[in-house]
Amino acid sequence: MRWICKDDIEECLTEEWRNRSEAALADINSAASQGERKDILKKATSIAIWRDFYNLLPDGLKKKCWYCEAEEIRSDMPVDHFRPKGKVENDIKHNGYWWLAFDWRNYRCACTFCNSRRIFEETEGGKACKFPLVDPGTRAYSPRDNVNAEVPNFLDPFDPDDFKLLWFDGDGLPEPKSSCTEEQKRKVANSVGIFHLNEQRISRKRNQIRLDIKRTIEKLESDNAEDVREAKSYLRRITRDTEMLSRAACVYLSPYRYIPAVKEVLNTD
Repeated sequence: MRWICKDDIEECLTEEWRNRSEAALADINSAASQGERKDILKKATSIAIWRDFYNLLPDGLKKKCWYCEAEEIRSDMPVDHFRPKGKVENDIKHNGYWWLAFDWRNYRCACTFCNSRRIFEETEGGKACKFPLVDPGTRAYSPRDNVNAEVPNFLDPFDPDDFKLLWFDGDGLPEPKSSCTEEQKRKVANSVGIFHLNEQRISRKRNQIRLDIKRTIEKLESDNAEDVREAKSYLRRITRDTEMLSRAACVYLSPYRYIPAVKEVLNTD
């Protein structure tokens, strides 16, 4: 999980794109039925709005999935509607958050594994139309309802604190941070299932990072100046927010905070 600053997104959206999204919103608001709204969501012009949103993003926000932080190992990077636009799983009365379908604040960049249903022998996951809430009684059903009263019962890349709740064990498997409250533990557990964060390949990749860090620390503590420089450069690179699985790198580096160079690299919780 990575944190995404909304300001970085808003700054790159063009007037032309904003005008198209506003026109699409007006179109769907004027629809006379749910059937008409579904037809609008299927239009090529609607799909183009979501595709062009992704194209307008700076490269640093497109390099990896916002949920799992994977790149090539988890396929393409479509735009996920955080609040599902067409329906909500396990709520047959909900017609989806169609009024947010063209609101960029409801978009998240997600790889296919995080966004679409996948089932393997050892794991299953994929967000699809899931949107669990801490209190289902606060769910918004129309534009007249207060969507801000909802508290998602899983992690959100736009929340500046959520990504810190996700930790990893000695095998690369996701788990809650030890200091998490019971509510936070549930958010993490739901996120693991929703985004398929315990899938074998990505867990092994995290474990590889753990082993690489262990070997790098040995170089960092050596008497060879060149080894120390290379070790510092490597640690700075893998913990950059744009790097694949950088959260796992920070987690596995945290036990070595007693080393001044490591503490300087992390510099955050």
